[in-house]
Amino acid sequence: MGFIASASVLVAGFVWGLRLINAAAPFDGGSGALLGVSLVVAAAVATLGLVVARGRWARRMALGLLAVQAGLAVAMDLAGWGILALAATAASIVLVAGPWLDRFLRRLPPAEPIPPAAMALGLGLVVVPGILAVTSPGGVEEVHWAAALFSLVTAWAFARALRVGLWSARVVVPLLLIAAAAASTLVGALVAVAMAVSAAALAWSAPVNRAVTPLLARADGVAVPPQLVPPELLARAGYDDRGRPARPKR
Repeated sequence: MGFIASASVLVAGFVWGLRLINAAAPFDGGSGALLGVSLVVAAAVATLGLVVARGRWARRMALGLLAVQAGLAVAMDLAGWGILALAATAASIVLVAGPWLDRFLRRLPPAEPIPPAAMALGLGLVVVPGILAVTSPGGVEEVHWAAALFSLVTAWAFARALRVGLWSARVVVPLLLIAAAAASTLVGALVAVAMAVSAAALAWSAPVNRAVTPLLARADGVAVPPQLVPPELLARAGYDDRGRPARPKR
């Protein structure tokens, strides 16, 4: 049942993505397509979190995503794809919120938990496209798409613990969000600036830096006393029983 519930989140996200790509009011000028892409990506992240990580954060993310879909069902026309999308959302809410996921999800905390700041940054980057679309329902410009796509790519690189993802979250994404603010309405501009400041503040914090920085320096090898190594291994490596290079036999 856990896999079925996880799959329902992805199915609902895809159905809503198709609904929004073909949407008219209240989303125009590409904002519906941008929101649809955001819902599909966020649903994929939540599904992977449920299936692979078995994390309770993924369940909370899935429920939040389904709540957004329910809100869209109220604000949009339910004709055609809308009825199917609402049905998919309702079924997924029952499956995800039900008690059958309790045993499916991880009960004990992981051995190396992700810092809350790093989790907030990674998931926040995933929902940036959707927030840009919702705060600019009249239409989005190329700079909005650029900020959205760079946010998603940065989220992927950051999830892989790549330094380029960290620096993109520190510099590139905030700059693109500020540029998107200049091309937005007043509400959209305020939200975009707030996201830029939040992303930069989280990316420059110490917990996030530690999340992508190895705690131990990389070493080429570890010295082992020759007394602890079997003699046959020393001989094969060309050393005597004292750990010195063995002299060739004549």
